Amino acid sequence: MKSTVRLLLLITALLFGIGDLPAQTLFVSPTGKDRPPVAVSGWRYEQAPNDVHMFLCEQASCIPGSKVSYRFYAAGDPMTLEGFRKAQEQVAKALEQRSPGKRITILAVEGDSGTAVPRMFKARRKTVAADGSSEYVVSGMAFGSKAAASVISSSRDEKASNANYALFGVAVMLFVAPAKR
Repeated sequence: MKSTVRLLLLITALLFGIGDLPAQTLFVSPTGKDRPPVAVSGWRYEQAPNDVHMFLCEQASCIPGSKVSYRFYAAGDPMTLEGFRKAQEQVAKALEQRSPGKRITILAVEGDSGTAVPRMFKARRKTVAADGSSEYVVSGMAFGSKAAASVISSSRDEKASNANYALFGVAVMLFVAPAKR
């Protein structure tokens, strides 16, 4: 019962971030070779290397050019919020070193404390390229009884990046931590 309430609270928090987006259909299905286990209407799917599921926005509401990807991992990851925060700092430094002139600012890191499931961590960052163009990225981890997953959303628009992450985050969380009946 406690885990079901916790899952519903996580989903409600994610949905709160969707805001003004028009209704879109979430698909959560068993894995199959012909389609991804989690999808959202209005997004074009592309299978990426290393079992990454990549989606490209194809509608005005999610800001064309926006991307969301996710990847599943085995259940039981003991990562803590502090560990996630440190990993995000390392990722930002590595990405900056890879592209001279690029500056990455971590805007926020938030999530559940402890290691119980379901739980979710999320980091928001802003990337400014050497040419001055910017991109907003939300990177998170979802931990459930069935699996763990990373979810990454990127867009030129901060609001779209957050909303797109929330939309896919709900579907991925439903997949990794299905409600118990």
